Amino acid sequence: MAHAELPRDLTWPGLLAHWTALAQASLALPKDAEGQRWRDAVPAIIGLHAIAHALGELDKLTPEDDRAVAQDRASIGIQTHATTLHMLWKDDDLHDELRALIDDARTALAATREGGVEWCVVGERLVVDHPAQLVSALIGAGFKGDVYLPVPGTVLFQSSPAAFARGPMGEVPSPEVTGVIRAYLNNGGDAVGGVGGHARVHAMRQVYRQFDFGKGGPVRDLVQPMNRPLPAGQSQIVPALIAGEARPVTLPIPGMAGIKPLPVVFAEDDQSATVPI
Repeated sequence: MAHAELPRDLTWPGLLAHWTALAQASLALPKDAEGQRWRDAVPAIIGLHAIAHALGELDKLTPEDDRAVAQDRASIGIQTHATTLHMLWKDDDLHDELRALIDDARTALAATREGGVEWCVVGERLVVDHPAQLVSALIGAGFKGDVYLPVPGTVLFQSSPAAFARGPMGEVPSPEVTGVIRAYLNNGGDAVGGVGGHARVHAMRQVYRQFDFGKGGPVRDLVQPMNRPLPAGQSQIVPALIAGEARPVTLPIPGMAGIKPLPVVFAEDDQSATVPI
């Protein structure tokens, strides 16, 4: 009885039908110890599916307190169901399908905390000025989240992530906040085409400028989620606000905007982006 991966956009009625079929299938399992073990595992399997799916809908919750409670309950639920499965298979290795199910739920929970919104370069290049005025405006508006912006005066190229923002506990920032950030990115420098609309992402993606000094300088920009092991290269997106508090951002360094276009390479296993909002 293997775990079948569910589409992430499955509706609640679709999930109910899937779980009903799963429960019915469990009745046909052999009447031996192995069959009983799988029957006993069905509630935990359904529970992990339900938590992972519900976490995908967490952005619809308001206010912030509801989000925090939901995250805490999800964490407890995942731990409870994972413990059940590990106890059922305590004398054997946990099946890969069940391990993946637990990992999926934990990943979904992490995404609600680490995720946010991202802007990417749609023009040929993007160079922005120092964000002092933007930071002041966000603080004045009472924004208590995180904002990451391009290194002032350097250049990012087409398709590259340019900025990231998230509210407290990973919530989507308000339209007012996303609006002023996009305005800064599109008007703060010599953007040719600027950035597009923001998209929900499961985790912030960093741009690492990688160098080959044998060739005389930078050779590519590697895009990779920040929750992965740190690769070689210089980070091109830096914190401007963390938990609503300003962080020091260096002044533009002359000459950094003049480098030739670089290839923008995305990590092969990068599945952090979701949908535009």
